Amino acid sequence: MRPVRYQVLGPLHAGEGSRAQLGLAVFEDGRADPCVVVPVPDAAEKDAALLEKIKRETEHAAQLDHPNIVTVFGFGALGKSFARMVEFADGESLRRILNISKTLTPRLAARIVIEACTGVHYAHLAGNDDGTALVHGDVRPETILISFAGVTKVTGYGALAFAPKEIGGQRVKGRRVHSSPEQIIGGRDAITIPSDVYLLGLTFYELLTGAVPWADQGDGFDQAVLAYPLPPATPGLIPEALQTIIEKACQKKSAQRYPTPLAMREAIETALPGDEIASTEELSKYLDSLFPGSGEIRAERKRTIDAGIAEYARQQWARRDTKQIPIVHLPANLQPAMPEQPPPPPEWSGSFPPQKPPPPPPVSGPQKPLKPAPTLAPPEPIEIEEEEPKQEGSSTPWVIFLLVIVVAASGYFAWTKANAPFQAPAPDPRNEDPTPVRTVETDAGAAVPVDLVLADAGDDADAGAVIVDAGAPVIVVIDAGPPAPVELAVTIESRPTLELTIDGNVVGKTPWTGRLPMGAHKLKLENKDLLISAGRTVTVQGSEPITQTYTFEKGTVAVNAPPGAVIFIDGKKQGVAPLANDLSIYEGYHRVLVKVGQAQWTETFSLFAGQRVSFNVELE
Repeated sequence: MRPVRYQVLGPLHAGEGSRAQLGLAVFEDGRADPCVVVPVPDAAEKDAALLEKIKRETEHAAQLDHPNIVTVFGFGALGKSFARMVEFADGESLRRILNISKTLTPRLAARIVIEACTGVHYAHLAGNDDGTALVHGDVRPETILISFAGVTKVTGYGALAFAPKEIGGQRVKGRRVHSSPEQIIGGRDAITIPSDVYLLGLTFYELLTGAVPWADQGDGFDQAVLAYPLPPATPGLIPEALQTIIEKACQKKSAQRYPTPLAMREAIETALPGDEIASTEELSKYLDSLFPGSGEIRAERKRTIDAGIAEYARQQWARRDTKQIPIVHLPANLQPAMPEQPPPPPEWSGSFPPQKPPPPPPVSGPQKPLKPAPTLAPPEPIEIEEEEPKQEGSSTPWVIFLLVIVVAASGYFAWTKANAPFQAPAPDPRNEDPTPVRTVETDAGAAVPVDLVLADAGDDADAGAVIVDAGAPVIVVIDAGPPAPVELAVTIESRPTLELTIDGNVVGKTPWTGRLPMGAHKLKLENKDLLISAGRTVTVQGSEPITQTYTFEKGTVAVNAPPGAVIFIDGKKQGVAPLANDLSIYEGYHRVLVKVGQAQWTETFSLFAGQRVSFNVELE
């Protein structure tokens, strides 16, 4: 089932220059899942032919269905522009992983390349509309994504026209380093199935060595790709069995490479025993160590998605028919003893109660038979003659008529009282140990926090909330105990001392002590001179004062740039290349910028305590 409509939620934070947005994909059955919305480049908006090509390629890519390929949902309008909608795989690109780790172990690298080979081979078999193989032609760390579940997914299918990489048959500078010999000569029109095999081999080489072959050749790069042998790696980085596989995949002549990505995968699995290839769980744990769930970007994505789904759910509840009687689901041992209710009155329409309420419910036990009510005739009309005094007649008919009205009203009020919602009795002040009871009024569809429920609710209590079905506001009576505190004393400490912002309000420097209301609060800790800017969340709960301490350590950054290039980190100048030493930078999310005249190079990266990140900068 494909989504039927989409909603943009916020930025994906996929890296410098990315236009991707987090979105919500809504299906026919009402389900809403996160997705990624990628706007069409501005140039395509003015080119009808290019726009049609993007749409056609996107719709074709939407037919690919494989766990090692990022699913493409389709192409559609985004306001006054257009966009591609794809699966939100909840992970990071292989490029961002290498920015932090530099290299990967053979175990992890083999797992990633094996699954990438599987996805690319599937696309080859799925083919184009004319029966030819669907060749990717742009496989590289930027187009390979690793989900936090440890699954490798190839991205970019359906985006070949999205960001054209050839000008006059040649690939645009900056991406030429990920090119097969045939692409250097003939551009995209020359790619074949072995071209993808070559690019997979280049990726395998970079995962193990941290370098792209011949990337440092400058103007001699084309000649190196066409004529030079694969550069030897530092001894020990590439196991001998894998060295042979990479060399075969990166042969100059396509006929000498593996014929398919599947053949390359089988060669890797033959060279490495099963226990020497990382499992999906191992890859997942490694990714979590690089990008912990508490990290700023990953946590922000989760907050954006959770807020979007919550708003969608609220809108769905708002559309529900509110005329139904609400149903309250409580744990079995919290169900109040409800009195036996009479059958509901017959349905009726109008703005006022029915004129004749149903008889009151029967009372158990022996009863005396009720006498039938007498049938009363309406009172005779009284004629009044002008200019003659009114004659006083008997008042009996009027008394009987009023008596009928009183009896009918009494019956109606007795019926409404019997059908009123159940109300728990107030605590008896004569009881020596009354149980405190709180009455909580909640809108239909709202959730009553489970911490309001008795501790002995047992396994019957739903984790997190007692759910109230759709309907008008209801009264939920829950044995709650003493009321929870409204706010608590909170102390925020950090090493080093940082400026502290809580929920968007600057409160001063750490250590800070104050009182915060119950719930989650967003913190921002920063010091521009120390290049620290970090987001954290503190949750105020319980009844005891809270002290939260955040410690920031340093890592190192090596920037290898052309002589004379000016190097900036987070907008602060660090020096001119070549730098004598690595830069000592606090952990966190940073941006490096290298400038020489009008040319510049930039990259964002995450740095963790004790880690070393290295950048080899080439300005064109």
